[in-house]
Amino acid sequence: MPAALEKSSATDHCQTGTRTMLHHSIAADARETTGVSRRFILRAGLTGFCACFIPWSAVAATKAGGAAAPAPAAPVGFYAENKAKFLADFKGVCAGAEKWMAARVSEPVAKATAADAQRRFEALLPGLPDLGGRSNRNQPFITMAGWLTALTQAMREKGMTAKDAGRLLYDLYAADWAAIPPQKAQAMGAALFSPAAQGALKEWAEASQQKLLPADWVGKFIPGDGKAFDLGYDYTECGAVKYFKAQGVAEVAPYYCLNDFLASRAQGTGLSRQHTIAQGDALCDFRYKQGRAVTQDWNTETPRFEGKKPA
Repeated sequence: MPAALEKSSATDHCQTGTRTMLHHSIAADARETTGVSRRFILRAGLTGFCACFIPWSAVAATKAGGAAAPAPAAPVGFYAENKAKFLADFKGVCAGAEKWMAARVSEPVAKATAADAQRRFEALLPGLPDLGGRSNRNQPFITMAGWLTALTQAMREKGMTAKDAGRLLYDLYAADWAAIPPQKAQAMGAALFSPAAQGALKEWAEASQQKLLPADWVGKFIPGDGKAFDLGYDYTECGAVKYFKAQGVAEVAPYYCLNDFLASRAQGTGLSRQHTIAQGDALCDFRYKQGRAVTQDWNTETPRFEGKKPA
């Protein structure tokens, strides 16, 4: 790892320049075409970045007798049809990434790495798993797994690690949440506990057991007990982990999942999680309690990754 990365402190990660690039680097209308942008994630009220979220619109319709209907097929050529927008979105991500890296390595290295990541993402784009296009809320998170894969591969070529790539994404996401008015973020979090949202989660989890899309997530709804937690769910399969493994960057998966704690802290949803598939566990156990302080973050969780074989 470059010495500059070893010496950088946690407090210098969200610099003003990086924050500005994060907020303005993606066109506001990106979600209209591809369903993908950082601002889309926050506006949609999802609880986390790495697809550890409530899949609000991913509930499959059921036929009489309880059998799940086939998952909707993605538009023909979904990635090819929207290629220009996907690449423009990631160009914005890389603008923020370049500023982040320039504070830790030389500016020429940062610039070259960001450019390499863009080339890699363009090559990865046609092979991203097809989850049904915009009809599946999981689709943006698979796309973002492609973002982190491209960044990890490019940074690795310059002597940086998966941990560095994970920290880059974590800091950009933290800056994004910092720009959301607290009252708005709290309202987004409160919606998570509504009967409608919990009902949708339960239906989605039941439908996911059909495993109609091999690259998708599979989950189980856990009713809250009103004491230890208000809402829970377990993932037994993670689409992001599957993708990272297929691309040879499984080591970045645990860092990807840490963004859930940033979202939960901002939204006041009180996330506690002791296990993740990304760390090699059998499941991801999400337990939410409205208003509870979120005590887990980068500093508490990353020591647990050391010496542990990723999924």
